[in-house]
Amino acid sequence: MRVGVVHTAGSPCGCAEAVSGGLKALGHEVEVFDSEEIELHAEALAARCDLVIDHTDTFRGQGMLRALVRMLLETRGARLVGSSAEACSVADDKILAKARLAEAGIPTPAGIVVVSRAFDLPSWLKPPLVLKPAFEHMSRGLALARTPGEAKKKAMSLLNRLHQPILIESYISGRELAVSVIQGPGGLEILPPLEWHPGRPGHRFLTETSKLVDHGGERTDAVQAQLPPHIADDLRDMAGRAFEALGLRDYGRFDVRLSEGGTPFFLEANVTPSLEFREALALSAEWAGLDYPALVERLLAVALARYGPFSVEKEKRITVELPTGPVDLTIPEGVHCPPRSTIQLAELLDIKADETVLELGCGAGLLSIAAARLGARRVVATDLDPRALEAATRNIRANGLESRIEVRSGSWYDAVGSGTGVRRRRERFDVIIATPPQTPGPGVFGPRYGGPDGTRHLFTIIDGAPLFLDKTHGRLWLLATSLANPDTLSRRLEEHFKEVSLVRETERSFTPDDYESMKKGLFDYLRTLRSAGRSDFKDIGSQWCVFRNLFVRASGPKIR
Repeated sequence: MRVGVVHTAGSPCGCAEAVSGGLKALGHEVEVFDSEEIELHAEALAARCDLVIDHTDTFRGQGMLRALVRMLLETRGARLVGSSAEACSVADDKILAKARLAEAGIPTPAGIVVVSRAFDLPSWLKPPLVLKPAFEHMSRGLALARTPGEAKKKAMSLLNRLHQPILIESYISGRELAVSVIQGPGGLEILPPLEWHPGRPGHRFLTETSKLVDHGGERTDAVQAQLPPHIADDLRDMAGRAFEALGLRDYGRFDVRLSEGGTPFFLEANVTPSLEFREALALSAEWAGLDYPALVERLLAVALARYGPFSVEKEKRITVELPTGPVDLTIPEGVHCPPRSTIQLAELLDIKADETVLELGCGAGLLSIAAARLGARRVVATDLDPRALEAATRNIRANGLESRIEVRSGSWYDAVGSGTGVRRRRERFDVIIATPPQTPGPGVFGPRYGGPDGTRHLFTIIDGAPLFLDKTHGRLWLLATSLANPDTLSRRLEEHFKEVSLVRETERSFTPDDYESMKKGLFDYLRTLRSAGRSDFKDIGSQWCVFRNLFVRASGPKIR
């Protein structure tokens, strides 16, 4: 799909570059726009892009105006990943956000708001004190005062320079944490908290200078926070309540000080936390088992679930002959046309009348239609690409099966109750069908990438299948290829199923250029895997090779 990325050109933040790389690695088209020109491009963004990621740093030179960019995008109909313009305005207003958090029972540092030179510090507000502008982020203007006189002097300087209210708060001595939150199909997920500068004594906090340091490799100033269980539980609860109190959605981050007495004090909410690879959100996601492409995929998925599929353009029409009769399909640009192997799988399915079926990665919907034609009472078809979701919906309707096939947005099992946190009840099915991407590669190169040996998505499907299959007669139909470590795949299937059958094999010919066009050096990588016994294909001469399509039926799920 096509994703727009809005950022402040010239900002030291590298989020636009990072997220653009992640999107391209997932096979999406990316259009990058300067927020300073948003008036010119907002309508085009809304019309051309499936989703828009707004990561504006400042607008017209001010942090307090950046919510206007999001508001303009919303009024033009753009489908935003992340919080609404209203929520952005609330979170970026530290005074209002502090009040909302207090109403929700979430501790924040005690303090006052200064709007003029005529102010006195109350007797209960003792140094050291933290001063911060009400509408800036990235620690801009943040200052520490060790005496009342120093606090007054610095407050006057900030008022004169920034022309906005200044908060003066108690300095919370303790540990500096970043608590990231992402939304999924099952609700909020509070990611493992990050701790900055662990173990350093004294009055320390993150400054603008420290946030602009380029961390190209491993970070030495951040670790996964090790917290007592009761504090970790309190922090998760507070982060969830804070997310809801501020009206946030999709993702966010909270800056938190854990006092020496064990109380979490929420300092700020970030509706656009850094999306750079080695910053808090990505690191916390990594600790939760989500690599960078998976994190980007999760953010897209929850936004797609909210908005639904995008409009479909440029399409072709085909008719597929199945034993149950012809299936008419409309295939839009960007949606994978069912290959011969998918049609062959449709011919093998053993679905019985009144069974329930889950298809993971439905594409244009052929296998879901085939399942319903065979008598399935109910089919759930899932995919992440909005063009595929819309195409499947149209094809199902065109074949008169909309009453029995439900199309859902989600990545693998996310659409049927996986994930963490509060979630819907897990659904079970008689049959699961999947034809996942499984091309091996040394790194992410596009939508066909299946991990270092091609088994990443295959293992996700196999490992999760017993949780979603009927315990007595549930079965998994899987289309795999011999490129993707077939011996290890076979062992993984046998770990999770009592009976595994290779129902059919067919051959698929290819040339080295087919894979070199995906990523330079990819065919040599496949040859290296073959030499190590982790991939299987044959050279048949004249620059041609052949791998095997493996049609697998696994039954008797082992419940662990």
